[in-house]
Amino acid sequence: MIRQAVTNLLDNAREAGATYIDMLVSRDNRWLHIAVRDNGPGFSEEMLADVGKPYRSSKGKQGGGLGLFLVVNVVRKLGGRVNASNSVEGGAMILLRLPLATLALEEGRNDV
Repeated sequence: MIRQAVTNLLDNAREAGATYIDMLVSRDNRWLHIAVRDNGPGFSEEMLADVGKPYRSSKGKQGGGLGLFLVVNVVRKLGGRVNASNSVEGGAMILLRLPLATLALEEGRNDV
């Protein structure tokens, strides 16, 4: 589920016209943090107010607006949080915060 959520974020950035996408993954003793930042046009104020609602897209394509909706729902279902903002340098930034207690890795696997 986490892999698909991150893939959706990367696809959204690319489809919005970003030519550079940066992803940072870190953790502390309780949380997994995933930050995705791009150099695309960023979010409009209207989009920021509607983060997590279905069929909200700035890309104007048919059937769009489900990627971020699915990300938000997966993260919330796991007890996490999603924060969307615009970077001061320009572009969009999405921060995912997931409780490690809800993430179980199968032995021998290192993907989340």
